[in-house]
Amino acid sequence: MKIYFSSSMRAKKIYKDAFQKIYCIVKDLGYKHTSDFLLKANADEFYHRTPGEEKAFYHKMVSQIKSADVCVFEVSRHSLGIGYSVNLALDFGKPVLLLHEAGRRPYLFSAIKSDRLRMLEYNQADLKEVLADALEEAKNNIDIRFTFFVTPKINHFLRHIAKTKKIPRAVYIRHLLEREMKRENF
Repeated sequence: MKIYFSSSMRAKKIYKDAFQKIYCIVKDLGYKHTSDFLLKANADEFYHRTPGEEKAFYHKMVSQIKSADVCVFEVSRHSLGIGYSVNLALDFGKPVLLLHEAGRRPYLFSAIKSDRLRMLEYNQADLKEVLADALEEAKNNIDIRFTFFVTPKINHFLRHIAKTKKIPRAVYIRHLLEREMKRENF
């Protein structure tokens, strides 16, 4: 299973040890990371990038989220960038695990209603158990890849939808199916 793990660069100074521990736990459980950026990046350099570097970082981040089976975010400190990344992961249909230090529950994420989102409180003593259990449960929420052929006309329509609604074609098709399932009370 592939895991995307991230958090706020500003929080790295405070939670560096926790970030390292989360990264190692994921690896020790036999999962593969799609990114090691959080561990390697320097916070001061991160906030002083050129526009070209910012664009490259964004596209790489989106690619890493897309390629992950599960996304894990440490959200003990508020961050608009991480909020955006969480929303992006949910839009891509990824199971999302939000880890936060005991007593630091992020209020804004509490308002999100999604069966793919879990908020998990941890402390240093139980972090491994909390994360291992959550990743095991998340395996059950991983999407199954389904490939099929469409006519050129349908493909043209799906490209149009993706461009105008700014959502991936698979997400649009998934929404159509979910709407039909709801109509059928399935």
